[in-house]
Amino acid sequence: MKTVKRLVSYMKYYKLYFTIGIGLVVLSMVTDLGAPIIAQRIIDQVITPAAAGNEEFTDVLVRLIAIYFGLMISTVITRYISAIYRMRAANGIIKILRDQLYTRVQELPINYFDNLPAGKIVARITNDTESLRQQFYVATVGQILINVFYVIGAFAAIAFFHTGLALTLLVLIPIMFIWNKYYTKYARVFHRKERDLNSDINGKLNESIQGMQIIQAFEQEERIQEEFEDINGKWYEVMRKYVILDSAFQWTFADFLRRLSLLLLMVYFSTQYINGVLGISVGMLYLFGDFVSRLYEPIKGIIQQMAFVQQAIAAGDRVFEIMDMKPEDNPEAAMEVTEGRVAFNHVTFGYTEEKDVLKDIHFTAEPGQTVALVGHTGSGKSSIMNLLFRFYDPQIGEIMIDGQNTKEFSRQSVREDMGIVLQDPFLFTGTIYSNITMDNPSISKETAIQALLDVGGQDLLDKFEKGIDEPVVEKGSTLSSGQRQLISFARALAFDPKILILDEATSSIDTETEEIIQHAMNVLKKGRTTFIIAHRLSTIQHADQILVLDQGVIKERGTHDSLLNLNGAYAEMYEMQKKGQALAS
Repeated sequence: MKTVKRLVSYMKYYKLYFTIGIGLVVLSMVTDLGAPIIAQRIIDQVITPAAAGNEEFTDVLVRLIAIYFGLMISTVITRYISAIYRMRAANGIIKILRDQLYTRVQELPINYFDNLPAGKIVARITNDTESLRQQFYVATVGQILINVFYVIGAFAAIAFFHTGLALTLLVLIPIMFIWNKYYTKYARVFHRKERDLNSDINGKLNESIQGMQIIQAFEQEERIQEEFEDINGKWYEVMRKYVILDSAFQWTFADFLRRLSLLLLMVYFSTQYINGVLGISVGMLYLFGDFVSRLYEPIKGIIQQMAFVQQAIAAGDRVFEIMDMKPEDNPEAAMEVTEGRVAFNHVTFGYTEEKDVLKDIHFTAEPGQTVALVGHTGSGKSSIMNLLFRFYDPQIGEIMIDGQNTKEFSRQSVREDMGIVLQDPFLFTGTIYSNITMDNPSISKETAIQALLDVGGQDLLDKFEKGIDEPVVEKGSTLSSGQRQLISFARALAFDPKILILDEATSSIDTETEEIIQHAMNVLKKGRTTFIIAHRLSTIQHADQILVLDQGVIKERGTHDSLLNLNGAYAEMYEMQKKGQALAS
């Protein structure tokens, strides 16, 4: 019930729309239930007397048919307008829910995304909210309310004309209550499992599509297919069991209620004979038959819609699971970076409580200096950059920028004067221009072009007919790695950060492109505190400070020459790379 209450609370945003929609539903119910009354009068006041004699009832017939037709038109119009208001309200609520979900996702800590596949998050924002739209705000709030009104209206109409029959039909209410109690108990379990498995399917699809090149290159299609079939098979098994439950409780039970209603009608009126003559007119008999039918249909609709309610609750649970997650602590204070001095003061950090990936890291990068981080995979290089960007915060120690503890300031302000160039730069769908400026209105097209030229992107501009306005597809897949990297460098330069991070920016490009990228790096580094994560030690020989990391500990530090003279881990790595280059040439 907690989930239902929260879903209902969102109706306050479109209270007027729902009020008008439901009001029109009540009006359409009144006009719709008025139609059989007019039909009864046509039978009793026109057809029956006309069959007994030669009198004509043309005027009465025309008047009653006109009223009947007017009621039908009124019902159609009111239902149509009601549906528009209710659908607009449902769509508006889902827009609000999706906006709130997306905002909350952006506020969540990075480690949330480390542990949950992107496809599962996407499924909750799209599939689950769509399920809420169709199965709660349209089906439940709309159809179930309509059906409830019709049940009440039909009972009231039957009671108005024949109280005894209405009391007889009340036996349906306890039957429905007992059915609903047991159906919801078991259906909720199946729907929760179905939503979770559907999310797993989305996650597997997202991973497979993004990694299709690797899958095909290593001939892993069969294994991936088996993994997908396993998840899909579990979904099928859950749905198979649910179909058995749904068929038994919903469709079979609905048909039972219909037959029970007709049986009650026949039994009741079979007792109404007086001296062998039926105690009601043919028109009234038609009227009660029509009302019983109209009573049964909404009851059947309620039974069918209860399945949607359970699906909506399962989807709502998953949506509110994200909404209820605690966002990152984010102080309102804004950091002002004037020089770009960075200091790690005895920092210890771990992604989990069980294992520290950085241990007592202590160093200072003076304004304008270049600090290089080297070490084998898993040594902690990227973790230092993650801390500097406040993607994570250390468990022990402080990270200071211009003497200010980053924990005391908002994450956005800490990152405002930082730029980053990744090993595999991410480009968004748009143009080269939009990817350089990230749609920041303060960066003009002239500034973006100049940034691209400064990092050596003249050939890039010349190659494309539209120049800087050349379209870019998702991830920039139509561009070479070197072209994507140049755009990424131009992006960093256009934002003019005081602190720059180059994360293995030359590790995945060829030697010819490396010279262009090296020039771009030199342009970017001027006047900025720069951190370079590099596997190619040839790119960091002029760094002011080199930190050699091993299993989260700084083993060596110094300049290129001093570290070679030390004849330690750095010297060993340098000699190995020299030999590798000599063999390659």
